[in-house]
Amino acid sequence: MYFYNGIYVDGINISGLSKETAVKKLQKEKKFDYKDKIIYLIYKEKKWPIPLDSIKYKPDFDSTLNYAYNIGRKGSIVQRLNIINSLNRKPINLILSYKYDKNQLVKKLEVIKKDIDFLGISSTYNYNYGKINYTADVTGRKLDVDTNLKLIETYLLNRNFEDINLVVQPVKPSITLEDVKELEHVLASYTTSFNINNYSRASNIKLACQKINNYLLLPGEEFSLDLVLGPRTTAHGYMEAPIIMKNSVVQGTGGGVCQVASTLYNAVLFSMLQVTSRINHSITLNYVPPGQDATISEGYIDFKFKNNRDYTVCIVAEVDKGNLTVKIIGRKRINDPIVKLRPVIIEEYEPPHPEYVIDDSLSDNQVVIRTKEKKGMKVVLYRDSYNSQGLLINTEKISQDIYKPVRGVLAVNKKSYNNLKIN
Repeated sequence: MYFYNGIYVDGINISGLSKETAVKKLQKEKKFDYKDKIIYLIYKEKKWPIPLDSIKYKPDFDSTLNYAYNIGRKGSIVQRLNIINSLNRKPINLILSYKYDKNQLVKKLEVIKKDIDFLGISSTYNYNYGKINYTADVTGRKLDVDTNLKLIETYLLNRNFEDINLVVQPVKPSITLEDVKELEHVLASYTTSFNINNYSRASNIKLACQKINNYLLLPGEEFSLDLVLGPRTTAHGYMEAPIIMKNSVVQGTGGGVCQVASTLYNAVLFSMLQVTSRINHSITLNYVPPGQDATISEGYIDFKFKNNRDYTVCIVAEVDKGNLTVKIIGRKRINDPIVKLRPVIIEEYEPPHPEYVIDDSLSDNQVVIRTKEKKGMKVVLYRDSYNSQGLLINTEKISQDIYKPVRGVLAVNKKSYNNLKIN
């Protein structure tokens, strides 16, 4: 194996030499000691040294000399002879290739990436009983390893050891000042009432409201109440309070959060956000009309909705004494309709005859209602939209729900109970 006349590498004549001899000649006439050579990667005031020996930077004799050897040895005999003869008139000078350990360089860039990368800081928004405060966002930054790897490789393979300015991309925070500074209009507001004397239930309602209050929902983002509330356990601050289970009211941890779900559901309906998951209770409730409730059960039943507007909206939950109010805050649009909800009872189901239980602490003929009977019903909920002149412009069927009747439970003493049996 020898090279034809007229072949040079970095200006050094290797004509007629074998590959091994050419390597020795190149090593003798050129300096390839990069042991102490360092390149610096720079971002703003920061500087990271990369010793070339740490990435095994060195000449790629094999690649360059194999290419040189093939000059005049490919193609037809005529083509090869033409190339060989042309070398005498017009020699070829090849640039010596270099190589390095790409994996080592990637590892170093990954370390630098940890120093540089910053997610940024989202704007905050706080709506507190009509008073609005917000903070500006801070733009983040991200070092793209692949982009910078190609940039550094260009420097190295061209034997350019100058400082290299790293390419760092800006990262937009998830919520910017632009998203929140125009959130000044109440798209919808809905209020329900609760008994503040039921301390545990009231406490659960307040805690759930704190979880969802001032929650910013981006365009197209889906809100999961179950996810936002988190575990409803005593360890997370929730208390035992009445809940509905199998058509009956029993004690359960987190009782009261369904009222938050139902109040939020109505605010969502009035603001015309897109409901994606909602299930009604098995029986009617006393704090919302039939067809306008939403139940939730941890890990099992969720209330979800999506922000179908082209801007960020904010969920606000306020508790004032025995009133729970949920608002959806957004931007005022001229063409937003006036919305009304219209539940229509299609069928009613009478409850069974009441159940009597004996309580000898009661006097004769005294009757205490332990469970109040309720009619069952089938309800269709409609949403009517009106323009600013009060004209109906659209009617939507939102849901059709069935509520089971509730059998009443009455307590009497034994004597009264026996009299009832006789009669």
